[in-house]
Amino acid sequence: MRRCLTWWDLTWFGFGSVIGAGIFVLTGQEAHDHAGPAIVLSYVTSGLSAMLSVFCYTEFAVEIAVAGGSFAYLRVELGDVAAFIAAADLILESIIGTAAVARS
Repeated sequence: MRRCLTWWDLTWFGFGSVIGAGIFVLTGQEAHDHAGPAIVLSYVTSGLSAMLSVFCYTEFAVEIAVAGGSFAYLRVELGDVAAFIAAADLILESIIGTAAVARS
């Protein structure tokens, strides 16, 4: 497979994957109903938490040079069963997250 994505493309792809569409849908609702002006603090805290996850995936990508994302990393480190469970969880998370954003 030929590599054709640039560093800039991958940066924005990763940003979109981590942030998701919920940031655009729920910001006004949460600011109005719950957080008020403290919504900025909420987003800073959430951003720092997301960065910890990104750093973990970065370490995996540097140490284990195989394609396939978290499934491939877990398959190399923990075996097929753990990789399957994680992949199933990620698919379920994606389905539920998409449904929640669509419902709101």
